[in-house]
Amino acid sequence: MLPVKTYYSFDRKLNESDFDVNGDIRLHRLMEILQDAATAHADLLGFGWDELDAQACLWVLSKIKIVFHKPITRKCGEITLYSWPLKPTRFFAERCFEIYADGEHYLSATSLWLIIDRQTRRIATSDRLESVYRADFDTAHSDCTAEFERVRRDDGYVFDYCRTIRRTDLDINGHANNTYYVNFALDALQREMRVTQAEITYLKELTAGDEVKIYSKTQGNCVYVVGERDEPSFTVKFTLAQ
Repeated sequence: MLPVKTYYSFDRKLNESDFDVNGDIRLHRLMEILQDAATAHADLLGFGWDELDAQACLWVLSKIKIVFHKPITRKCGEITLYSWPLKPTRFFAERCFEIYADGEHYLSATSLWLIIDRQTRRIATSDRLESVYRADFDTAHSDCTAEFERVRRDDGYVFDYCRTIRRTDLDINGHANNTYYVNFALDALQREMRVTQAEITYLKELTAGDEVKIYSKTQGNCVYVVGERDEPSFTVKFTLAQ
């Protein structure tokens, strides 16, 4: 379902560098496109990076779910993206996304964001969120629910590899950018595996020098991935094409 009130939309041409080894759009690149749309729209609405920085706060992504209705491949050529915010609930600001190409529906996504204090790293209160996060909110939701499976590592997981966070992983806030976590998880998959749905939950921020151990478990057509630095830093659930 598309919004009719406050939303942001743009067309983007897809290039060769946007696609992975299987010819599908790279999840990392897709997440960059979604994040750029969210950033640009927040700036237009008056609660972007500069506005929050002036209040010693910043946006952090808590969770995101991406559902492919059809694979986004080189045949698409150009995509049209729609993004819009929903009215906040308690501490979370929800933002929706839809992607179309040639009039066909290819993707839906839902993301949950938090505002945190830059110094203390504590989550802002609901009152503080509402004072900043204001718009003519639409009631339309994306065709992707905001329900996330709780992922916890158990004895069924195997250790895949260890990843050290490097300078190139860091963003303007000084921690590993949320779009890179999906790459950490994808490296636990076999080459031929194609993702039709991804649920990513961010638990602890990662900074330069942190070593993250990557564990995975395959169950049916799903692969669960947990990244740990002493304790879980992120979890991912991939649903695979059958």
